[in-house]
Amino acid sequence: MARSIAESSLSTPSDTYLYSLAQNGSTFATIGSDDTLRLFDPSLKLLHKAPSAHTGISCLTTFSNGFATAGRDSFIRTWDARAQRAGNQLLAAVNGAGISALACHDHLIAAGTESAKEGLGDVSVMLFDTRNPGAPVRSYVESHTDSITQLAFHPTQPNVLLSGSTDGLISLFDVNIEEEEDALQQVLNPRSAVHCAGFLSGTEVYVVTTDEHFSVHSLSENVAEDSKSALDLGDVRERLGCMYVVDLIPGPQPVLVCGHNNDEKLSIVQLQAQNGWGFGTAIDLVGAHGDDVVRDVIVLSEDMKAVSCGEDGRVKVWDLRSAAPRT
Repeated sequence: MARSIAESSLSTPSDTYLYSLAQNGSTFATIGSDDTLRLFDPSLKLLHKAPSAHTGISCLTTFSNGFATAGRDSFIRTWDARAQRAGNQLLAAVNGAGISALACHDHLIAAGTESAKEGLGDVSVMLFDTRNPGAPVRSYVESHTDSITQLAFHPTQPNVLLSGSTDGLISLFDVNIEEEEDALQQVLNPRSAVHCAGFLSGTEVYVVTTDEHFSVHSLSENVAEDSKSALDLGDVRERLGCMYVVDLIPGPQPVLVCGHNNDEKLSIVQLQAQNGWGFGTAIDLVGAHGDDVVRDVIVLSEDMKAVSCGEDGRVKVWDLRSAAPRT
């Protein structure tokens, strides 16, 4: 099992949840239920905090030389990690909808909104150009009927944007196209609300639903063509002995991170591509965040470390070299 080598509350008030983590070079960031953005270094030294970064802060991701955040106040803000201050501010939705998902590529920021249950057109997937902040350059309002939970740019075709929603659908847009009917290239249906989704490779999309079902959808080289097939790996709680999925981290060695509150354990499970995808060895982070839910994890493969945050209001650093993988 891996051991924790550093732990900090980063001066959060008691009963604060930490929602998300992001990394830009040697600087890390986290957001919490106290609406504060905190920047810290690998030793968990607090570098900067921005109270009231948003009213109802909800999203955090890496952007350019810093980070981007969003909230239920309908705003997106960019932050320069070096200057430790806010940069551009973008009004994301003229109808005041809260932002529930963010993704960045180069100077582009994609944002997805929460549903106000007002019917078709209530939910938006928008694209902003930070060189000209203000109105979105793209706004797609007809492809989802419930809150957007996930956005991701294609790893080699940045004009392709993936969106996932609690309506149980995955949409693939070509953001070079303004008209939504033409921009919508493909729709995948995992048949349950989307917890996390993204590109496992240039031709594969992964989806984990809120009922913890994991599937991989094979795409054609041209994403406008129909999906070739879907690999359904089923309910991972049964297969991996966990209670919930935290996230899937793509890359050369993709991993699925899952947690078990009762056992106070976090597991980092390797994915193996052999005759389709399957589960390989796992590293257990025993103790995790106690019996509180782990909200986000960053795996530092080169350093053989992991950083986690949770609803206990703490950030932990783990030494993965101290763990013997289990099968």
